[in-house]
Amino acid sequence: MDDFERVPVEDWNAIADHLREIAADGEVSESGEGIEITVGSATFLVTKDGRVSAGMPLHDFEDGGVEALYFDHDADAIRVEGGDLSYEFRKP
Repeated sequence: MDDFERVPVEDWNAIADHLREIAADGEVSESGEGIEITVGSATFLVTKDGRVSAGMPLHDFEDGGVEALYFDHDADAIRVEGGDLSYEFRKP
């Protein structure tokens, strides 16, 4: 994960900034609870309490309590890590 920058969910402003950058050519929807980006047919949602869900045409992903997200803007990717869990969202 050398190319990924770790951003704690508690640093909400940084999380939102990173997600806006990933979704530069897509849509961003923000609320008091969280932020969701839509790029093409893919969506990625994170809430301030660490809930993450993502959807793409061939799969969905959901986790109830992450502490940080990992961003690689060169690859347009977001990684979710925790315990035995590893999921990577790539902008289509």
